[in-house]
Amino acid sequence: MNIAVAADGESLESQVSEKFELCLYMLIVNMNDLTVTIIKTEELSGTSPEENLARKVLEYNCEAVITGNIKQTAFNILADAQVTRYFGFGHSVKDALELSENRLLNIIKDECRSHHH
Repeated sequence: MNIAVAADGESLESQVSEKFELCLYMLIVNMNDLTVTIIKTEELSGTSPEENLARKVLEYNCEAVITGNIKQTAFNILADAQVTRYFGFGHSVKDALELSENRLLNIIKDECRSHHH
């Protein structure tokens, strides 16, 4: 199972990004063996960062994404594909993954502007 994490750095010790569309890296983590595929978001082409990132999550067949706030365009793409969206801002990637595994992260149920959704 793959989980995408919007991150400020390239490692599991990096912080989860505050905003999905502004993350520097998208880490695709295979939860079976904890291998990580690193995507530098600056290398993605196109005019809509949030749409490009959301489509990249789908391309890697991720079951979930861990991020901070998320814009409506990306939210809709992910929700339509039944990708679970978790609010993980304020945690390291490693901690957020563990929290999501234990169902302790809030699910983003609509366009997220704060962690109270």
